[in-house]
Amino acid sequence: MHRKRIFSVLIITTAAGLLAACSSNEKRLAEPGPVVSGVQTEIVHLESAPQLYQAVGAIRSANTAVLAAQLAGTVREVRVQAGDRVKRGQLLAVLDDRGPQAEVQGAEAGVDEAIQGGAEVDQALKAATADRQFAEATLNRYKALLAKNSLSRQEFDGAEARYQSALANELSMEAKTQQIKARQQQARSQRDSAQTYLSYSRIVSPLDGIVTAKSVDAGTVVMPGTPVLTVEDTARYRLEASLPEEYVPYAKAGDNVSVSTEHGQFEGRVAEVVPVAEVSSHTFLVKINLPPDCNCRSGEYGQASFPIGETKGLAVPSSAVVDHGELQGIFVVAADGNVEYRLVKTGKTFGNRVDILSGVAAGEKVAISQIDRLRDGARVEGL
Repeated sequence: MHRKRIFSVLIITTAAGLLAACSSNEKRLAEPGPVVSGVQTEIVHLESAPQLYQAVGAIRSANTAVLAAQLAGTVREVRVQAGDRVKRGQLLAVLDDRGPQAEVQGAEAGVDEAIQGGAEVDQALKAATADRQFAEATLNRYKALLAKNSLSRQEFDGAEARYQSALANELSMEAKTQQIKARQQQARSQRDSAQTYLSYSRIVSPLDGIVTAKSVDAGTVVMPGTPVLTVEDTARYRLEASLPEEYVPYAKAGDNVSVSTEHGQFEGRVAEVVPVAEVSSHTFLVKINLPPDCNCRSGEYGQASFPIGETKGLAVPSSAVVDHGELQGIFVVAADGNVEYRLVKTGKTFGNRVDILSGVAAGEKVAISQIDRLRDGARVEGL
């Protein structure tokens, strides 16, 4: 009997606890949600939206310079590594320059020789000019004497012959002067050519940027055309995206398009549509200039949205969409102000609006402000 009484007491106690718990749950369920004021709403309706084609591609520098050797020789020094930032005109690598140096020295010697020869010819021309002037003056005096019969014909002929000889010598010196000037010009051209050839032994950066590839090391033997370094411009980047043939008419140079990268959304401008299709995919390459503040790097993924028409659908402001992990939802506000959190499936984003593919119907009202204060079961005040 004692055990039966204890057992009965336990049953009664347990039942009382369950009833109390149920009463507590019912009380919690019956509790109203928070009342939120100042909530702005928007009625969902069908609206026109651009139909977009997402062209994917990779980001590249708008200006990439592959610095190759222009003479055969051995690499003496490489002063940079991949990843180093460089300035325009900065010396990046040096090749063996003994051969070009010898050519420069020989060309300079040729210039000196031509200059020296020019000085000698100038002196000879001055002397020839003086002889011609003296012979001409003598001939003129002899003409006057011959007219007065104060001079024999033979003496006059001798003076005339000396003048013609002096004139011929002067003309010869003038011709040599022109020849020596041409020789000097040729020698200077050879020197300039040798100096240019010597400059090929010094590889400098043609732009401000970053070294993206180092192809040789000190001691490497290179031939003309051997890549040494690659430098890319970090101030301007492009998205190179593939566009199917049927959508190429929608991409024209100068058009603005929306570009998405891992750093966000940007407005790009079509720079070029390559008019040759890729053989295997039958797509065309579109190059899109990106803004300087895109924080891009070569090789990153990106996509461009090309408008190819219009479509109708439901859309809400992007601010109305609430993310919970991989799920997205919106707060639907009923006519009586009650709030329901509803999962939705979103589509493409255009501007500050996003397509809603499912989860809400036209005519329903959604909250677009005070989102952080709302929750399922809340009540909106002041509608």
